[in-house]
Amino acid sequence: MKKKNPWVKRLFRDLSVMGNDVFKSREYKHFLSNRLSRKRAAYYIFERSHFHLNRRQCWALVQARAPFDIKQLIWAHEMEELQGDKNRGVENHWVLGMKEGEVVGMKPKDFKKLPGEPTLICTSAWSYIAEHAHWLEALASSCMLEIANSDGIIRGGGIANRFGKKMQRELNIPLNKQPSNKEHMEVDIVHANLLFEAAETHLTSKEEHKLVMSGASKGLSIYKTWLGLMAMEMEKIN
Repeated sequence: MKKKNPWVKRLFRDLSVMGNDVFKSREYKHFLSNRLSRKRAAYYIFERSHFHLNRRQCWALVQARAPFDIKQLIWAHEMEELQGDKNRGVENHWVLGMKEGEVVGMKPKDFKKLPGEPTLICTSAWSYIAEHAHWLEALASSCMLEIANSDGIIRGGGIANRFGKKMQRELNIPLNKQPSNKEHMEVDIVHANLLFEAAETHLTSKEEHKLVMSGASKGLSIYKTWLGLMAMEMEKIN
């Protein structure tokens, strides 16, 4: 998107650096270096399904407290996540996750279990920010996860891209058999723009820039922690 507001240009630069730098972290490196087995992939896909459910909760909380024009942006974003895209023949993101689980031996009933403690703790932290932080900070906390997964911003691709290629390389599961990873590789390029669209009219000062950077940092730090915990739990699985 074309950035007319000078604050948005600065924000895009700052968040692009943040999103790329996190891939140098110990947690990201640990997660991406773990050798996959189908059981390990199944563990992650299951926990990720609850991460996706929490995304829906967080976006609803942010939407409830945001200005009307931002509510509209979030509504357009969430429609695809919640109901899929009939024009492209893509189902909602919960179903996509379950279908991806099928390729590593999971069944729909497997997704009815409660998530593990790492996911419960991290999703609670995201929800707290979404409900209690200033709406700009809360928006940035959720948007940063889209930015850090955007193949249009992250050199070498986001987590969906890298994990999808890892499944292809280590488990011989082609990307076209990974509906969730494949979809997120495509749509998060567009979804990453939500924050920058909002900032065009709502980011006008140094104080507001600090709020956005704070929210983005917090949201991404929780995600980094979650991936690190996922890596530790996956290592315990033979």
